[in-house]
Amino acid sequence: MSNASAVARLRGVPVTVVGGYLGSGKTTLINGWLQQGACEGWALLVNDLGQINVDAERLRQGDGRVLELGGGCVCCTLRDGLGVALLELAKREQPPVHVLIETSGMAVPRRVASQLQLLGLTIARVLQVVDLERIETLWHDPWVGEVVQQQFEGVDVLQFSKADLLEPVEAKRRQQWLLQQLEALQQQPAPPSHSERQLVRSDVWLQLEALERSQVLAWAEQLGPEVLRAKGDLWLADAPHGPVSLDVTGPRLSLAAAPSRPWPSPLQRRGQLVVISRANAAAPRWPATVSSPRLIPA
Repeated sequence: MSNASAVARLRGVPVTVVGGYLGSGKTTLINGWLQQGACEGWALLVNDLGQINVDAERLRQGDGRVLELGGGCVCCTLRDGLGVALLELAKREQPPVHVLIETSGMAVPRRVASQLQLLGLTIARVLQVVDLERIETLWHDPWVGEVVQQQFEGVDVLQFSKADLLEPVEAKRRQQWLLQQLEALQQQPAPPSHSERQLVRSDVWLQLEALERSQVLAWAEQLGPEVLRAKGDLWLADAPHGPVSLDVTGPRLSLAAAPSRPWPSPLQRRGQLVVISRANAAAPRWPATVSSPRLIPA
């Protein structure tokens, strides 16, 4: 079967594109769908900025449905990789009934959808996950604000996240504020397309020895505003049976065990961490280089 005829098998297959800025909650949303059994027979393509695809690891179900699109922004630098992934899906004995794509936090989802349409796939919807707690700050950010605004181009559905961190009245106000901004954007000419490589850098750290939880917390506390996102699965001394997921987005920090993903064996315990920073930022220090606080007896 030629590549052209293989991809033709996917023509007419509906596609859902899920976008959202770094740390908005895309992976959490999709994980919920998977756990509810709402994606039976679907294929999931996951794009991430780092050389290690943390989101794909967290979503992997062990049935071969998850394909990684790593190493760059799928709407800027991974067009060929997207084509290769679709070709792999098309050549499978049983093609998917639906394709779900999670874009990177710097991608413009509508542009990803346009690439898929050129390949003959049908766009079911373009969904944007919106971090209500941070959207106003991100919208006006001098470094990434333009990209954040571009991400709403041609979006069909808005999925609000982090509303539970706000009072109900404030959450509603921010939703209304965003709708007003989007209405105003429609009256303006479209800005030139972006390239995430001009805006951010991605650094990866592989952990081969167990860390103390206090080391990780001390490391996270010293991160500066130039760090846009940090995420990974770590090996902690007090959690020997499986990885502990770390997520840092702005001032928010989450460090939680992943009981559904135990270590395959004690010899395969290792951690991985991705830090996404502004392009002009220095290389980050890693948790192993940050000493944990010492307790001084009274």
